[in-house]
Amino acid sequence: MVADGEIIRQSSVGDVSTMTDFDGRYINVEGGLRRTEPVPVNATRRIVVFGGSTTFCAEVPDALTWPSQLARRVLERETQVINAGLSGAEFANRVEALEGSNLTRSGDVVIFFVGVNDAVIGYQANQVVGPLARWPLLRRFIEVTLSWSRSGRIALDRSQQLSFEITASSQDAVDRFRISLARAEEIALAKNVRLLVVLQPSRLIETQHIWGTVNESVEESYIKSFRDFYRLLVGSPDFHDHFVDGTRIFDSLNESPYLDIVHVQEDGNKAIASFMYDELKSRGWLD
Repeated sequence: MVADGEIIRQSSVGDVSTMTDFDGRYINVEGGLRRTEPVPVNATRRIVVFGGSTTFCAEVPDALTWPSQLARRVLERETQVINAGLSGAEFANRVEALEGSNLTRSGDVVIFFVGVNDAVIGYQANQVVGPLARWPLLRRFIEVTLSWSRSGRIALDRSQQLSFEITASSQDAVDRFRISLARAEEIALAKNVRLLVVLQPSRLIETQHIWGTVNESVEESYIKSFRDFYRLLVGSPDFHDHFVDGTRIFDSLNESPYLDIVHVQEDGNKAIASFMYDELKSRGWLD
C-alpha cells in the first residue's frame, strides 16, 4: 500500500498479516496499528475495531478515519478507540488477529467491520492474452507508467485482455463467513468482551442511482458473486441476531461518499462513525 508517497509494507506472522510501522505526514502506523486520535488521558476502556482497508482508511489522514471520528464522539466517556484495520484483510484474518493480540481487556468492546473482502472467494484474473503477453518487458514498462501517464493506462487497457474465473460459489463465501463469525463469538466470550459485527456497505449493492453507475472496469462475474453473497447473508434469518446490517449507512447522504466501489471520503467515514456510535449507545455499551 502506498501512503504519503511511500510504501507501507505488510508482513505475516503465521496466517495473520500485520502492518509495519510507518511515520508519515498524513498516515502513521504505530505498533502495527493505524494512529487514532484523540486519545483520552485516562482511558478506562477500549473500543477495538477490526476490518480491512475501509477501517484502515488510507484515503484520509489519521484524524479523518472513521475510528478517529468515533474516538472524538466517545472522548468524554474516557474510552480509547484502537484501529486494527489492515488493507485486504478478510474476516478470518482479523478474527485471528483478535485472538492473538492483547489489545482488549475484560469489558471492552470489539467491532468487526467486514464483508467486502469476504464476498467473493476464488476470484482469479488468469493469464494475460493479447500482444502484451508476448512482450512482457513492454507490458512492465507500461504498468510502471500508469500512475503518471494517462496514455500508458489507455495503451495497457487496449493492448491486453484478462480472463476471469470464479472458483467458489457465493454460498461457499457465506459458509466461510459463518465460520469466522462463530469463531469471533467464541473468542469474545473467552476474552469477556462485547462483540459487534457490522456488515459493510458497497457501491456494488447501492440502490441510489443518482450516485451513478458501477465502475465499468469491474468484471460482471465479480459483481454478480458479490451481490449474491450479500443477498444470501442478509436474507438468512440465521444471521440476524449475530451481525448488524450496515449496508444502508449512507442512505441519508445527499451525495455519494464513494471514491471507488468500497472506499469513501471524509463524509462517508463520518457517517460510519455516527452509525457505530448510535449502535453502541443503543446497546448501553457506552454507559
